[in-house]
Amino acid sequence: MTPSILQSNSKLNTMKTKFTLLLLVTLTYGFSQSKNVEIKKLKINTDLDHFAARVVGDKVYFSHNLKTKRGRSIKDKYDGLIYIMYEALARKDGEIENEKPVEKTELGRFNMSSATFSKGGRYMYFTTNHLDTGENKLKGVETYNLQIKRAEYIDGKGWTNFETLPFCVPDNNFAHPALSPDGSELYFISDIKGTKGKSDLYKVSVYNHKIYGDIVSLGETINSSRTEIFPFVSADNKLYFTSNRRGGKGGLDIYVYDLESTDNEQVPVSLNEPINSRGDDFSFFLNDDLTTGYLSSRRLKGEGGDDLYYFSLK
Repeated sequence: MTPSILQSNSKLNTMKTKFTLLLLVTLTYGFSQSKNVEIKKLKINTDLDHFAARVVGDKVYFSHNLKTKRGRSIKDKYDGLIYIMYEALARKDGEIENEKPVEKTELGRFNMSSATFSKGGRYMYFTTNHLDTGENKLKGVETYNLQIKRAEYIDGKGWTNFETLPFCVPDNNFAHPALSPDGSELYFISDIKGTKGKSDLYKVSVYNHKIYGDIVSLGETINSSRTEIFPFVSADNKLYFTSNRRGGKGGLDIYVYDLESTDNEQVPVSLNEPINSRGDDFSFFLNDDLTTGYLSSRRLKGEGGDDLYYFSLK
């Protein structure tokens, strides 16, 4: 089934086979600049979902199922999976260890996934659900649409001061936030009026993480008639995002677009293997060194859910 904007994870069934993925291949565009890329599946993966990894200092945050004590995923009353943010230590080889749910002052089993962080990690923007029902324009029913919240980290309290961003109205979806390198702009996806596909890429200006500008579409060159999700802006101001547009290598592919280019003919380019595969590949993250990072995938010979992969230039 093609992933929906109402979910933060991909939904294609794959074989559950343990193996070590190690591929060397040349990319021709984007972060690699024709260098070899090594990619490996992480040991933290299980048959549950692990996706949307983001590095802050020596920590890595990622989205994962909320689990019972027996390790089973918890669902809400509508039979939907509930996700929570986990924090862990990031080793030099990319492996993730000592994971635990983030500490937050608000209690309750609310979805908390697909986050982005300010420099230094004081502020976090993440995807969750509205508390009030809104219209599901695709299905013509009322539902709890997605929204973006901002939280602040305070020593001794953890994540607190949760605030819904002012433009997140209940009748539309707003998800997958991504801050620009200088923190002055917030990119995200939505299905507001004027959206070409099921979801398009948008941005707003950010002032001191308290005031937000008007919503601006990234335009028809970047957005397609299909689905755009999981934006990320690297330290060199390149926009990476996920789409199932025509001409890709699999169900979902990762694309790159240079935000500083003056080329009027520039179009988003799909990254080559091993970053993209025949399966779903999404939620690309590149460290500030521009040589290492994480991506999420539901590719052949994964663990059965959304898996995390670490990549590096060689």
